[in-house]
Amino acid sequence: MTPDLSHAFSLAAQEDAAARVFAYAVEGITSVAPSLLTTASIYDLASMRSRRVFTQDPEAYPTGNFKLIERNLYYERVLEGRQPFSSETIEEIAEVFFDWEKIRDLGFESNMNLPAVADGEVIGTVNLLNRAGHFTASRVAAAMEWQSVVTLAFLLLHRQDAETATFHPAGETPAMVGGVEG
Repeated sequence: MTPDLSHAFSLAAQEDAAARVFAYAVEGITSVAPSLLTTASIYDLASMRSRRVFTQDPEAYPTGNFKLIERNLYYERVLEGRQPFSSETIEEIAEVFFDWEKIRDLGFESNMNLPAVADGEVIGTVNLLNRAGHFTASRVAAAMEWQSVVTLAFLLLHRQDAETATFHPAGETPAMVGGVEG
């Protein structure tokens, strides 16, 4: 599956546009880089925190939690470098994510974070998890073809309330949890 920007923009013209465009982006990304757990985050770099705005597992990763951002390889690669981050082993994940044990305990050892970039800044990421060895360079490259659709979805989300908006369709948002992780 390849991105159809005309279709993405037709979704953007409808109600619940951010959720519709995001669903289309995730469908496309996971058609080329399947995920067993997908989440999405927005970034508040001035406060060095991120907030989860989509989850397929609200028990393990609820929306609404703020997570402190650490200056590490992930920060350098994704937030400063505006490039995807991927790993194929739990050891690579452990180098950058404080919750690596939780990821491992859920049965995942490979990840990919695809950035949405607007005006030269990362405004969000789509975060995917799978089994060890899954997110190869070719899968990451294929998923990056969806970056423009992902960026459109995050721009639409940013038009809403940045403190509470999610990509879940209206009426289907899992309960948000307050507080700060990490």
